[in-house]
Amino acid sequence: MVADGSLRRLSSHVFAAGGVELDASARLLAASLDTGAPVSHRSSAWLHGIPGFASPTQPEVLRLGRTSPHESPLARVHSTTALPRHDVTRVDGIPTIGVARTLMTLAALVPTISADRVRGAVDDAVRLGLASDPWLWWRLEQLRCRGRDGVAVFEGVLQARADHPTESWLERELLRVLREARVALPVCQRRIAARGAFVARVDFLYVEPRIVVEVSGAVGHASAEQRASDARRRNRLLLEGYLVLEFTYEQVVQTPALVVAAVREALARRAAA
Repeated sequence: MVADGSLRRLSSHVFAAGGVELDASARLLAASLDTGAPVSHRSSAWLHGIPGFASPTQPEVLRLGRTSPHESPLARVHSTTALPRHDVTRVDGIPTIGVARTLMTLAALVPTISADRVRGAVDDAVRLGLASDPWLWWRLEQLRCRGRDGVAVFEGVLQARADHPTESWLERELLRVLREARVALPVCQRRIAARGAFVARVDFLYVEPRIVVEVSGAVGHASAEQRASDARRRNRLLLEGYLVLEFTYEQVVQTPALVVAAVREALARRAAA
């Protein structure tokens, strides 16, 4: 069948229908079939729908056992000494590791990928409902053992979320800017109420000086209704005695020194008052 073109050889024992171009999912399935291992790392992140990971050109898989690693022309083979059955699932029929194990394998890739990219993956997984913080902590304790790759990075990411539970890259970037400038850090994602009534949920809050800090990534795309709602929310905060600082993506990324100066001035003025 290979000779007459009905089949195309992909590896020693994996074949594809002749003339059919393999898409990303088919390449992942072929890699798993060739190695007998589930898809992992960046490939499983893409398969689970975690943003920030492109469709894999070289699929990655996670194989149990460190002896005689199986080489494959279809995959980059990682190895592990522990791969519990509940760590393996299927997405669209493709064997893959679960979300928690995927996030830990991403942490094990640091510094090949940045720690900030891992933090973003964890944030996105929680935001999309693919994971929760308590569940990730529980899985970390189950997977933790001496020498396991990625444990320290993964634990650091979860601890940072516990201390500062941001919801976006831009919020994390503002915290980084303030931290590096040695400015006191605000609390994150705080609900504000007045006289028992809900007022707003804000990105950042300095509690005692009553300073709210908000960041926005795409104000130009807001609808008229959204702008009106934002104005009502801002006015409520002002009437309740909060000083509201707002910074755009461009300000945080391109002129962080001005952002730091504004926050410092606000803190100083409130302290003087």
